[in-house]
Amino acid sequence: MRVAARRPSPAALFLLLSLLLVVAGLSLHPMAESDLFFRIQAGREILTRHGLPGRNLFSFTYPDYPDLDTSWLFEVGAAVLYGRGGFPGIVVSKTLVLVGVFAGAFWLCRRRGAGAAASALALAAAAFVGRDRLVERPHIFSLAGEVATLAAIDLVVEGGVAAAARVGVAFLATVVVWANLHAGVFVAPILIGAAAVGAALDRGGGARRLALLAGASALGTLATPVGLGLYRYLRLHLELPALHPVDEFRAPTWISDAPLFLYLVGLLAVVAIGLPRGGAARRRTLLRALAPVLPLAALTVHAVRFGADLALVSAPLLAVALTGLAARLAARWPGLRTSPLPAIVVAALLGGFAVAPRLAAASAFREGIALDARELPLQAIVFANENQLRDRMYNDFETGSYLLFEPIGGYPRHRVFVDPRLPAYPPEMHRLLGRADVGRDEWSAAMDRYGVETALLAYAGLNRRVSWWDPTRWALVFRGGDARVFVRRLPRYAPLIAAREIPATFGFSVEDGTTTLPIDERPSASPVSDCEWSRRLGDLLFELDGTLSSRARQAYAQALAAPPGCLAPADEARICAWLGALDLEAGRAASALDLLVRALARGDRDLTTFTNRAAALEALGRRIEAADAWGAVAARAGDSALATRARERRAHLAGP
Repeated sequence: MRVAARRPSPAALFLLLSLLLVVAGLSLHPMAESDLFFRIQAGREILTRHGLPGRNLFSFTYPDYPDLDTSWLFEVGAAVLYGRGGFPGIVVSKTLVLVGVFAGAFWLCRRRGAGAAASALALAAAAFVGRDRLVERPHIFSLAGEVATLAAIDLVVEGGVAAAARVGVAFLATVVVWANLHAGVFVAPILIGAAAVGAALDRGGGARRLALLAGASALGTLATPVGLGLYRYLRLHLELPALHPVDEFRAPTWISDAPLFLYLVGLLAVVAIGLPRGGAARRRTLLRALAPVLPLAALTVHAVRFGADLALVSAPLLAVALTGLAARLAARWPGLRTSPLPAIVVAALLGGFAVAPRLAAASAFREGIALDARELPLQAIVFANENQLRDRMYNDFETGSYLLFEPIGGYPRHRVFVDPRLPAYPPEMHRLLGRADVGRDEWSAAMDRYGVETALLAYAGLNRRVSWWDPTRWALVFRGGDARVFVRRLPRYAPLIAAREIPATFGFSVEDGTTTLPIDERPSASPVSDCEWSRRLGDLLFELDGTLSSRARQAYAQALAAPPGCLAPADEARICAWLGALDLEAGRAASALDLLVRALARGDRDLTTFTNRAAALEALGRRIEAADAWGAVAARAGDSALATRARERRAHLAGP
């Protein structure tokens, strides 16, 4: 591997700035990372207690279950930053960390002999591949630690014994800090150990020093409050996905992770073409640069969450290979060797990539970098707070994080059913929530066991658990956006159910997602009257069908067929006026008149209803009554065009 120390040229600095602009553009977005909520709350708790709680304080399901907190230092930092700068302060701080990471990686690429343009291009590609991981989570410090690990490997191999010792001490201090920020520190001894194997195969020296550093860094990973619990935490991450599938633990696929596959294909192609032809030089470069990449490649095959790490750690190898490829092209076209065109093209490409998406969205940071609340069921949470439904409320993983943090009803006022701290819950919880074949009886038994009395479900269109709530035991009381709220049919919730129950349950299939299933017959335990149930059913069917379908009309007819006083006067008047208007439009003047008269008798005083009644009377040929009705319209319409028309109709009908 070629190693060079270079004074940065203006062109190199310009390319570095272009790269960092790309990284900043991928990072400076409204905060949408759901995990950050529970991390801020955990940091507050650590600061309050002056130590780690060690148990699951945030949940009412397993309050005494051990909680292995391996990112406590990140959480404390997040809590402090939020207290001083809110979400924008955290987003800016995250961006500064990532800018520093890629600046360090750029320096590493240049030190290994890569050109500035090749380094900027390779690292920008790595940033794009890992863009979904450039979020407010502690793993950004693992990205920083991996760059530091690669730098330490180079310095230990190339320096003398004294220099290697100094580098080793500094790196061990880095490992200790890293271990308290993120459990991803486990890759440090693995990468260094792989580099030691590569150095031994290369026979170029440094293998023994690297092996010693790998062992020391392995011990450094234990310098945390959880000690050996770090590796118990990592083992849980191998076991839990088998019980409860989590997206970031799945294997990468072409459909979901095409940029990663394209990056790796490009890496292999450029390395095959761009590295030196000579056997010894090529072998040395591959062994030195590829050895630390292989462990991350193996991890990525197992879990896509390591894709960003793999892209970043392999970027220096890609940059060196791109530089070799550029040298071959320059040998064929000597003018390229001194031409500024390649650097200009790469800088323009990176600048355009950073700026164009924001210009296309007409949002030069207009969207801001505060909280992105689009995925949060805020209306449902407000409803739950207003109706005091938070004490024993079921929630999904992602929602649980925000519920802990939520200013009005969060911890410690209320605890959650579950939240994204996966190791803080036992296998039986993950086994239950990871199953797709749970029936309503089994689900109800589980909710009984956990003492759940209410439920808030988000992502209802794709959430199969929405279909598991038996309407004979649970009442749907909120249906807004992509959120649903259920309450158990208990006496204390009877007033809320009577006022808000929606006559629906849900089905789910993989092909269609969630489907809303109207409930024709009122559950016997529901406190809603039959006529009111029919009225609500009509409203629901009208919404689902998008028109006054025959089944919606039938439901309204059943509601109106009830004895007088069953429906609330305002609801009865509204339905009658609406149905009467539709009948009049359809030419059914007799039924329209009956409905319109009934609406007025129930207190409707809307001018449209008076107008429709007059038109219905006229259509039926009842001239005298129609003339009087148009007179009433004229009296109510003031000086409007409708008043003029009403007077004309009255005069016409009252004439000889």
